[in-house]
Amino acid sequence: MTGVAALRGRRILVTRAAEDAADWAARLSAMGASPVVLPCLTIEPIDDVATRTALVRALETADWIVVTSPRGVAALQTLHGAGLSGRHSIAAVGPATARACQELLGRTPLVADETTSAGLGRRLAALLGTGGVRAECRVVLVGAAGGRDEAEAALTAQGAIVSRIDVYRSVPVPVAAQKYDLAGDGVEDVLLASPSAVQGLINRALVPRTARMITIGPTTSAAATAAGLRVSAEARRPTLEAMLEAMT
Repeated sequence: MTGVAALRGRRILVTRAAEDAADWAARLSAMGASPVVLPCLTIEPIDDVATRTALVRALETADWIVVTSPRGVAALQTLHGAGLSGRHSIAAVGPATARACQELLGRTPLVADETTSAGLGRRLAALLGTGGVRAECRVVLVGAAGGRDEAEAALTAQGAIVSRIDVYRSVPVPVAAQKYDLAGDGVEDVLLASPSAVQGLINRALVPRTARMITIGPTTSAAATAAGLRVSAEARRPTLEAMLEAMT
């Protein structure tokens, strides 16, 4: 990882949603950086008749439920918590999502050693390949609209029947009447974790061409490049730690 000395004093912009930004800011501060929080997106639940109906129907025949974030666990409980069956096995991306499963659903899920969607997909796919999970098992993946699809792809390739149910979406903040001046505040490094954050940044801030964009993956990099931003580094894995490793 990028060392504390390399981060010390660097003003790094955190563009995550307000309810998520504090965690990254605290971790950056602990590493010696000077985080600046500017939420560039908001999170909207997807709670309508069509979504509830699709979730109920998918869970009727599901063997596994895969959740990709604590927010997805909370939405699952809201949409269908009372109807979850003990016969459903649950898998979660990362320890934070696992804790949410324990606290909100009263279940201890399978968690892969690699705390990414791709890592969890490979873990479950390996179980399919060794007979730990029967072939053609039915999996309900609960996550964000436009979210990463590595787990879905890995499971489908191994013969699972995957139903993806999007239960929330990220939305860029609207155009600000008075935009935040990154250069004027000494911000040179910007963390971007989604295409929504890219658009929200454009809507909310004055971004100099010299500003360095550090992205969480290729989809976000493509969005940043299309918006005319300079992508300085791209994480190899979709985590804050990997983004900092990629920083120059």
